[in-house]
Amino acid sequence: MPRQVREVSSSTAGLVIIFALMMLVGTSNVILFHKVYLHRQSSSHDFQTNEFVKQIINELQRKPANEELDGELDGEDPLLDTSLEDTTQDTPQETPVKKSKHKAINENTADHHPIAGLNCKDHGGPADPSEMIYWNDIPADSNYISPFYDEEKYITFEPDAGGFNNIRMAYETIFVLAHATGRTLVLPPEKQMYLLSKGGSKHKKDFTFNDFFHLDSIAFEHAGINIITMEEFLKRKGITGELKDLTSGQVVKPPKDQIDWNGKNLNPLFEYLRKVGKFPEGWNPNECIAAIPSNQDPKNVQELNKIFDDIQALKYGPIPDPLKDFVNEPVDVDGSVKDRMREMLATRKHLCVYDEELQREPLLHFKVDHAVKARMLTHFYAFIFFQDWKQDLFYKRFVRDHIRYVDEIVCAAARIVDAVRERSRKHSASNTEGLYDSWHVRRGDFQYKNVKVDVDQLDKQSKDELKDGPMSLYIATDERDKSFFEPLKKKYDVMFLDDFMHLIEGVNPNYYGMLDQLVAYKGRVFFGTWFSTLSGYINRMRGYYSVKAKSEGYELGTLPSYYFVPKDKKFQMTKYMPVKLPIYMREFPTSWRDIDKSL
Repeated sequence: MPRQVREVSSSTAGLVIIFALMMLVGTSNVILFHKVYLHRQSSSHDFQTNEFVKQIINELQRKPANEELDGELDGEDPLLDTSLEDTTQDTPQETPVKKSKHKAINENTADHHPIAGLNCKDHGGPADPSEMIYWNDIPADSNYISPFYDEEKYITFEPDAGGFNNIRMAYETIFVLAHATGRTLVLPPEKQMYLLSKGGSKHKKDFTFNDFFHLDSIAFEHAGINIITMEEFLKRKGITGELKDLTSGQVVKPPKDQIDWNGKNLNPLFEYLRKVGKFPEGWNPNECIAAIPSNQDPKNVQELNKIFDDIQALKYGPIPDPLKDFVNEPVDVDGSVKDRMREMLATRKHLCVYDEELQREPLLHFKVDHAVKARMLTHFYAFIFFQDWKQDLFYKRFVRDHIRYVDEIVCAAARIVDAVRERSRKHSASNTEGLYDSWHVRRGDFQYKNVKVDVDQLDKQSKDELKDGPMSLYIATDERDKSFFEPLKKKYDVMFLDDFMHLIEGVNPNYYGMLDQLVAYKGRVFFGTWFSTLSGYINRMRGYYSVKAKSEGYELGTLPSYYFVPKDKKFQMTKYMPVKLPIYMREFPTSWRDIDKSL
């Protein structure tokens, strides 16, 4: 039988079997095997229907009839209990199927949260939140598995100690590294995050990343990513004596055999992980680029090192100046390894390659340690370089389409956007679309004093860009004394999150900064605060949406976004700029420009 026909028929057979099993044993059992099916389909081998059925039958025989998919075990809330067979095996081995025990994943997951979907029905509306959606639904991406995939290898990490958007940036970077290296991602325990302690006793104040992002759905929907809690990891590897001190070679167990660290002092846990996990030395985003080979062939590591050495030796010309080179002249996203690396270099003088030594390590641990400049204060796309340009675009899409705020947050923001537009229409009868402009003014504890300016300067810097606009202005700010903005009300209809609190009753106040971001991102023109990672993320979302809407300038990645001060940074977002140090000061169009090209 021709291969093309054989693949179609075997795929159909697999789906028929799943449907039949659903009729026989119920959806809650068969859904356990959905991911195995996807995993096999993405394999280089043909889908072996008989072996697949055999594995399902074996699992059904082992599974108690009354076991619930969405139950919590012994008071735990583990995200995932994972394992999938290695696709490199010619003969399928009998291994546990990847199964979620998180309460958000159950037999109705597909109805409540389809891949890259948004459901506001269960979150207070609105009926149509579609304008908030900057992401895409690309089911084919869910089948991608890294060539390094090995679920028995792990990544642990220490969250950044800064504000939420610094934490988010580091998390995105670690998430991409985990997926790209094929390792199981271990989430840190719940803890209180910097500045996220509002709400008294009524609201949660100890958080893990699943409180902000759809990690349960991401893990369920994607064949190539496994996510577990720290508690599950310590059960699997720590208490069982499988982790050794890298210096002494002796088995070491978690401090006091403790596995539940939620809400506790995490320093002893992180000290333990630093002993048993390999820290990739020198992986400092300000000094090196982390290069991921296209596969496990050692020749790829050699090629990456040679190209980098040739760049440093000026074989291809002078080291690029990020303030001059590539400005409005980006390298094609499918350009050569050499050209893409030169553009991303940003004057960094080292290449950190995921080489054979790191590939062999069972546990990589990324610590936060200022003494050795260990901190992932970076954008993932500005630090991680992929030898294969298609992998590069996949991970940029992956973050766009899946590492986004949970529905509760997006839906609450959508209600506010609707209200802001309605108020804007009332302010000006000619503004039938309800357009509004937006600012982000960071004040509060902001350490960069040179960008904290008075309201007259904010007005002066923005008036030319806003004068022909709707004269409705939404201001996202941490300034508690709103009288600071009083002079603006002579010119604009000024709005704050405070004006719409009736629309977000019951929403955790620690989400308010994220709501501000989402409302501000929908502004016609946006002015942000330089050095603020909150402003930066607003611009990235604006970039994503500009591509989706094919807005003016989207081909080059430019935006109608500006910065108040410094004055020489005002127009940074109106032109294509390559990555530049320090990375955290802003976002760069390489994260959203032309990232769907490989589809």
